[in-house]
Amino acid sequence: MKKNLLLSSCLVALSFLVGCAGSAQDGEDLEVPTDLPPICRDIDFVANPDMREVCGVRKASHNVAYKNIPQQRYLIKPAETSIVKTNGKMELRFQNSLPIILEGPINNEIVFTQEKRLERIKNTYDYHEITRKGQERLRIFKMGIPTDKGNKYDFCFRIPERKGNDRTRSKAMGVNIEKMSCSDFDSIVATK
Repeated sequence: MKKNLLLSSCLVALSFLVGCAGSAQDGEDLEVPTDLPPICRDIDFVANPDMREVCGVRKASHNVAYKNIPQQRYLIKPAETSIVKTNGKMELRFQNSLPIILEGPINNEIVFTQEKRLERIKNTYDYHEITRKGQERLRIFKMGIPTDKGNKYDFCFRIPERKGNDRTRSKAMGVNIEKMSCSDFDSIVATK
């Protein structure tokens, strides 16, 4: 009797330990790459664990506290734009351009959980291309980014013209998008 009781308590303890060693139920122990192919972006890797290997998602090691895992949320406009949280900073990433660091209270108001990863941020995007006689083309845009706390923050940018010609610059070179004040953006658009 004592032997059976001891054996059953050992089995219960062992099954508890094995259950704890598995993946977290909320997916917080998953490393989701920031360069996921578009087909993998809307997959819930907790509900569909068989898709992890195909999409390059893996479980974080036990040293996760010592490793910085970038977290990402996609915006609806323009396509392929995302906000990435890495090294305690938030970056706005556009396709084929250098990352732009987002500063201010927005850093504490966007949630980067596994569940939120599947929700695109419903931002606004106001793009203007202005060409005046004797001046180079001016391309500017404003993005309104809503947060999970209900606030919305506006960020304004200027896309400079690429220097050189096709022979001297690579097609693969990224564009260096520049920040500008939104009051300057509004005055330029008003005098358009």
